Amino acid sequence: MGGTVRLSKLRFLCVFLVSFALLLVVWQWADGARWYARGLLAGAALLGPALHGWVLETAADGVTAPTWVHGDRHVRASVQFDALAVGLVPLLALLLATPAVSMRRRALLLAVGATLYLLVDTFVVALFPVLVFYKNPFTDVLGTFLGLITFVGAPVIIWFALTFRQLQQILRPLR
Repeated sequence: MGGTVRLSKLRFLCVFLVSFALLLVVWQWADGARWYARGLLAGAALLGPALHGWVLETAADGVTAPTWVHGDRHVRASVQFDALAVGLVPLLALLLATPAVSMRRRALLLAVGATLYLLVDTFVVALFPVLVFYKNPFTDVLGTFLGLITFVGAPVIIWFALTFRQLQQILRPLR
């Protein structure tokens, strides 16, 4: 029994690492960060005014950082969009490596997972001007927490939530 569990873990790890490496190559080749950042900023531009009234202005040159504007107040969105965007890659690799998932369900999980990850990032970017402009201990802690969730936690949390049923079948302690 111990060998079977190790083999399963080893298979999962190998599929994850190979998927991760291949997805990174495709991500770089397709300039995924640029496309992801465009979608992220478009979503944040729609969500931001509804949440807090700040409007996101983006420069046509693509070089100047986007800026949140509220009346005469300005907050430069000093977010590393390429680093934020690449967090999608481990999520997709985790979903690809999860055993006991049919191809059809895996495709659905990949689409739903990518959408959820984009929504999490969009929400955090939309909150950015509130967290930066209204500086206080609460916004500092909330900003740090959201940054941690966005960069580290979101891929694993989304993967776990989407694949819990499959993981329960494989891992006895989850039953």
